[in-house]
Amino acid sequence: MPHNNPFIYGNPVAPAKLLGRKRELRQIAGRIYTGQSSIITGLPRSGKTSVLEYLIAPEKQVELYADKADKLIFSYWDACTCSPEFTQAQFWEYVLKPIQERIAPQGTNSPLYKAYQTCQENHFEPYELEKLIAEIKKSNCQLLLIIDEFDQLLDSSFSLYTPDFLGGLRSQVQRGKGALVLVITANISRSQLNEETRHFRKSETGSDYLNHLEEIVLGALSNSEIDKLLHQGDTHFTDDDRRFIKDIAGGYPYLLEVAASILWEIYEEKKVLINPHQHVKRELYLKVADTLNAIWKSWPQLMIKEHFTSLQKVVISVALAEVKKWKINFKKQGINIDHITKRFNGKEAELRQLERYGFLIKDTAILGGWRIYPKIFLPFSIQKLEGYDDLKDLVVQKFFESS
Repeated sequence: MPHNNPFIYGNPVAPAKLLGRKRELRQIAGRIYTGQSSIITGLPRSGKTSVLEYLIAPEKQVELYADKADKLIFSYWDACTCSPEFTQAQFWEYVLKPIQERIAPQGTNSPLYKAYQTCQENHFEPYELEKLIAEIKKSNCQLLLIIDEFDQLLDSSFSLYTPDFLGGLRSQVQRGKGALVLVITANISRSQLNEETRHFRKSETGSDYLNHLEEIVLGALSNSEIDKLLHQGDTHFTDDDRRFIKDIAGGYPYLLEVAASILWEIYEEKKVLINPHQHVKRELYLKVADTLNAIWKSWPQLMIKEHFTSLQKVVISVALAEVKKWKINFKKQGINIDHITKRFNGKEAELRQLERYGFLIKDTAILGGWRIYPKIFLPFSIQKLEGYDDLKDLVVQKFFESS
């Protein structure tokens, strides 16, 4: 029997199957068309690689780039495959291979071919690279250099983690005047990336290495995008099912796909369950534990002396405020929620950042005006408290028993 579950997760989503992200794709494609560079940021499993694959898909190029589609030369590099010994010369040799393939039919006498040969013979040193990129512009072409997981390079053990490489990359993009366009992805924000490389700057007033990149954030999907995704399950899902999935998974694409897939399989296999939604909660929590942990760890270490980072503390504070609304007699259990909450306080900038990435949503019914979104993150964040085992047990029990 063929597998007909429409909710697929794990690998990047194929361009034909990608739902949502139209606004972000339009922004990035517009910048590429006008010769401008971008950085796509988002938490782990937010769909960054799926967006990149859409941008380079042959069948989408006319839709995205119109009359410039046949002038674009795509070069994709996954930084996760980079070894610590990978040199700048090896980097440029690899990412310029599509140029070599494009010019091969032109013969050895073309100016672009000669510029590439000279560049290669000189181990892609900056001056020759600049001349090659200028020749790309003269040929009315544009090299789109895509680097996935760029933040993986920010490790002192890597040969590419140097001011020469970072500054050289920025210089070639800027001096290329649109002939070289850079699109990179990262699990951390542009400001965090700049902070990671600030010690390379010669002065406090110097420019950050990534200040030429416009940041495009992949946060939560909009309500209309969530609805479109979940309506793939209309042969099985009721309105109540869709409301439940939106509540438990929020607008996070990966969590939505996993939760919807679990519920789809329950109905497809005709399992007899008293409360299918409770079953989905438990299965979802187990399946996405590693992803939730990766998200938790990806938040910046802004408070070195604290056990928790600033963003982690804010999430716990919001989770505790939300838990206070539940019908649990914490005082009877000897638990003082207010006392615990005093350890965690949120600032407006941090609240807005978490909202931007799709992990908080406004709710005036809760003290402080915010709640956890997606809700599956609530018991996970409470579990991160050290000690307070009675509190953690009560929260988890209440969460998984509720409808």
